[in-house]
Amino acid sequence: MVITFRKALIKYLQSNGCEVGVIAQDNNREEDIRALGVSFFCVEQDNRALNPFSMIKYQKEITKILVKEKPDTVFTFQLKPNIFGVKSAKKAGIKNIFSMVEGAGDVFINNTLKWKLIRFVVCKLYKSAFKHVKKVFFLNNDDKTEFLERKLVKQEQCEIIHGIGVDLDYFAFKPIKSYKTFLMVARMLKTKGVYEYCQCARIVKQKYPDAVFNYLGAEGTVKLSDIQEYIDDGSIHYLGVAKDVRPYLEDCSVFVLPSYREGISMSIMEAEATGRAILTSDNVGCRDAIVDGDNGFLVAKTDYQALAGKCCEFIINQQKIVEMGKNSRKLAENQFDCNIINQRIYEVICSQ
Repeated sequence: MVITFRKALIKYLQSNGCEVGVIAQDNNREEDIRALGVSFFCVEQDNRALNPFSMIKYQKEITKILVKEKPDTVFTFQLKPNIFGVKSAKKAGIKNIFSMVEGAGDVFINNTLKWKLIRFVVCKLYKSAFKHVKKVFFLNNDDKTEFLERKLVKQEQCEIIHGIGVDLDYFAFKPIKSYKTFLMVARMLKTKGVYEYCQCARIVKQKYPDAVFNYLGAEGTVKLSDIQEYIDDGSIHYLGVAKDVRPYLEDCSVFVLPSYREGISMSIMEAEATGRAILTSDNVGCRDAIVDGDNGFLVAKTDYQALAGKCCEFIINQQKIVEMGKNSRKLAENQFDCNIINQRIYEVICSQ
């Protein structure tokens, strides 16, 4: 997460004279993080685990680090750091605390009894933690509105930014190679629209056998075995995982993400910077990332048939792929440049 989503921010802060330290939930990228010239600390924690004793231990270990290091400012992101990291910072006597809500996630998407109970507890914890936060950054207005309506934050705490931004030099514009290649990049979660993508691919392949539907991403709540039938019949090509998604973006013509909810999708922004048309859900965080009809299309959540229809439309009208791809790059330059977004984050933090 840190290397993928925070590298540009870390470099921006360092360029403005800040000394940065990172507390991560695993040490998988420790070497890469330390290479940035930052202090590294690992407090292992599964962000999806629900064990309360594990969370208590997690908070205590973070508190120990913060008491020892005495940072001037703490900036948290992801659900557990936004709750327990904030509480640790408060306990350690740190006054400059900032948080980012990158997306409401499964807690606010699912409505089974189990998830309603989890949501009740999480909201209580959010409200308790965010009392100590100077500013909370949101990536879309829907999430901000929901947190306000649930009284988890106050209006004066809220800041809206356009995603976490994308490095426009690293994700450079690339010409289209193939006009019938679609790509989805996401962890295998039901709420990312994995099944909808597979069902869409099967429909389109029946009409256009030479169309290609690639999938890149690690297993999550959905396992490879759950979508094996779509791999076996050639509906999708599973590409595994990769540290660098750029070659796969370059090979596709249209980027597809039928997600149920996002903050603002990093993968969409990266595809836009590369110059790719977008197909995504008309839903929280997804619709904020594109201009419907200009650089891509929105379809109703879970409507894989509508998704397939738009894929066919792209195959029929290849010029639309080119035009929308160019518009995607313009949108990325105007709204999602990480330098502009990081400058805004820095200005907000420094102004408090």
